[in-house]
Amino acid sequence: MKILVIDDERPTLSMFKLFLTAYGYDVYTAQDGEKGLTLFNEISPEIVFTDIKMPGIDGLEVLRRIKKTGTSSQVIIITGHGDMEKAVEALDLNASDFINKPVERQALNSALARAEKRKLLPLNLPFKFSDAKEGSKLVISVKGKLSAPAKEEFHSLFKAEALNDVEEVCLVFDDSFSIDRPGISLLMTAIQELKQEGVSIVMENLSYNYVRVFRMAGIDKIARLKEELKED
Repeated sequence: MKILVIDDERPTLSMFKLFLTAYGYDVYTAQDGEKGLTLFNEISPEIVFTDIKMPGIDGLEVLRRIKKTGTSSQVIIITGHGDMEKAVEALDLNASDFINKPVERQALNSALARAEKRKLLPLNLPFKFSDAKEGSKLVISVKGKLSAPAKEEFHSLFKAEALNDVEEVCLVFDDSFSIDRPGISLLMTAIQELKQEGVSIVMENLSYNYVRVFRMAGIDKIARLKEELKED
């Protein structure tokens, strides 16, 4: 599998090339957005890592242009420490995931695993859910993208009749799950309303990096977050 890494810092490119080559990927590098997009068109990589802050064409613009091609290539944004707002902006543009500098192995592994799984899924997978009641627990499996167009369907999950005798709602996120800022607002509102009704909320199978996004949004204050199972 081919991976393209775009970053204006040579040490970062060297680090990614070392790690990803050791994982068995064919790794290509570019030191700015323009060269990265040219190389992208030449080699058609399955996964792209791009730094978000670069002179000239930045990472968000790289992401926009790659998404305009209609390719199934997965784009992972590299952000600096404290750039979580930029990471969420990247999710608005359908980035597969993001990782922060300095890059942690756990975050890298999580982003790679997620990108490889999403590469096999249809593009623009719509929001879907299935639910099952287990005693006083309601388990809801969530697939696809949670965004503004999914508002009505998402709120239908939490109708009063569906919550009869429910003490806990467990949201299980499929590998296809993605979210943007409007989706985060929908999720936060739903969880707050459940909390007011005395229902506890558990969120399972979250990627390492989505846990960080939800913590930034304060969701961890009103729901229990469980990461996906880690693989060595």
